[in-house]
Amino acid sequence: MSLVKASFCLLALALGLSLAPRLQAEDAPFRAHSSCQPAVGPGRIVCELRVNATRGQLVWSDALVVRAPGFARPLRSRVVAQLDSSSASGGAWAKFALVASEAGTGKLELLARGVLCHEGPAGESCVPVLAPVTVELRVAANAP
Repeated sequence: MSLVKASFCLLALALGLSLAPRLQAEDAPFRAHSSCQPAVGPGRIVCELRVNATRGQLVWSDALVVRAPGFARPLRSRVVAQLDSSSASGGAWAKFALVASEAGTGKLELLARGVLCHEGPAGESCVPVLAPVTVELRVAANAP
């Protein structure tokens, strides 16, 4: 991707995030899903985020940790997704980690963001997109 295209995409994202449409899941041009490995006792929890475009080409994506339970804190609040190597796939993925301090059950909330581009009669246009993601975290107590 050229520097001009990347700059335009980031500018479109910055200016349009508040205007990005929140569509029903079945109509959404951008979808996100996350899962976390179950944990036993305090320690590291590894999670994975997958995003994909149902329309257009995904050219950039990341996710922000919006809320985490008190017993499991993220190591980073922003997760940068890697675009899949096949440009036709329209997807990206990322792994991220949390640190559990004790047993508990709670929700991790992320906001996946992306920039989708598509060719039109007037040339290429890009739009920012958002997808909220909620993951149930479970950290079991250590066995005695």
